[in-house]
Amino acid sequence: MISIIKFSFNNLSQVLSIFLGSLTLILVGYMILTGNHPNKLINWSLSILGVSFVICLLTLSFAFLFCILRLKNVNLKLAKFWFETGLQFANGISTLALTFTLLGISLGIGELSISNLDISSINKTIGNLTNKFSMAFLTSVIGLPLSYLFRSILIIIYEHKILNEEHQLIENKY
Repeated sequence: MISIIKFSFNNLSQVLSIFLGSLTLILVGYMILTGNHPNKLINWSLSILGVSFVICLLTLSFAFLFCILRLKNVNLKLAKFWFETGLQFANGISTLALTFTLLGISLGIGELSISNLDISSINKTIGNLTNKFSMAFLTSVIGLPLSYLFRSILIIIYEHKILNEEHQLIENKY
């Protein structure tokens, strides 16, 4: 029982290290490219994309990284399970992106439909509308490529694992 807890804690700590290290590299890259403080990117992300999208995206990404780590450290029989589970998390990111795209468009249209369009309020209405549409399209711009990247990484790692296992079986025969 203790060995299982120790093994699980070790896996979670490795994933957390990779996850936080990746976030740090992204923030450092942002600082180098733009010269802005990372708080600016974080505040922009939370205000444009929304707290719920960011939290869901980070959670799905963390779960995906956990699947990658497990896939690399298990035998071929269990690898299929972690491959399929990782695919579901990667697909969850694209579903999340499309859901928030539709939500943003719906919120924008809803904002437009309840607005009293007259000369004095048109600027405010258009500002609110573009804010909702910006969230809508940016969630897809971020989520869909990230989902594609995650699926590609997962497939490459899984196929590499299969090829290594087959190669080892052939070598053991001879």
